[in-house]
Amino acid sequence: MTGVLIGVAIWLAVALLVAIVLGRVSRRADSEELGSTLNWDTEDIEESVPHDR
Repeated sequence: MTGVLIGVAIWLAVALLVAIVLGRVSRRADSEELGSTLNWDTEDIEESVPHDR
């Protein structure tokens, strides 16, 4: 039973590291390759774009 718990803990640690690395890679790819340095705040977009009401 202890071996299973250790295996699950190791698996969770590896999954967390993979998630962190993939998150950083995707953020870097977005900012460098696509040239996206914009902060997409929808509140600011709604205020700056005139709407028909």
